Amino acid sequence: MTSSEPYKDSDPAEMAVLYALDVLEADERSQFEQALLDSVELDQAVREFEETAADLAYGAPSVPMAANLKERLFQRIAVEPVGPSSNLVTLLELSIDELKQKASELDWALMPGNSGAEIATWQTDVSFREVAFFVRKAEGGLFPNHAHASGETVLVLEGDFVVGQQVHRTGERISSPGDTSHQPATLTGCLLFCVSSMDDDILPV
Repeated sequence: MTSSEPYKDSDPAEMAVLYALDVLEADERSQFEQALLDSVELDQAVREFEETAADLAYGAPSVPMAANLKERLFQRIAVEPVGPSSNLVTLLELSIDELKQKASELDWALMPGNSGAEIATWQTDVSFREVAFFVRKAEGGLFPNHAHASGETVLVLEGDFVVGQQVHRTGERISSPGDTSHQPATLTGCLLFCVSSMDDDILPV
């Protein structure tokens, strides 16, 4: 693409899909965002594609993990820049025992939503609007239905954590994209460590 003819030979619908999936190059993304300002129809199409992409995170069937997937992911992370985020995500690299010890030292309170879950805040980063916290639930049941203002990562420290039809166990991480909502559950109870947005919302049942 060029700045003078940014969409020559490009299908607007195809560009909308690529934009929603966040796979455009920086200059292409910038030019496309300018086009969104000029087209209500194109902006609506992008929003619909983004909603569809978000739903796929919870509706796609589980598939076996490739044997070398973890190694490939770490190699890619090492060479690719990441988007803006606080340093709170580095806390996810602590051992499960270290995180469980920290959880035992904090003050706990009931989580909003009448789910019986408890929450303990550990660290916050106001500049990035992110918070690191622990959640625990003594027995099985639903967590509050909630919306993510930005991405969230959950690490299971004890028990099980159910998102969609997938049951996650101790040591597993679950990532949820921004602008999505869900109501996870636990079968037997759990202890979780989470890094998420300070602007997440509890939704009505």
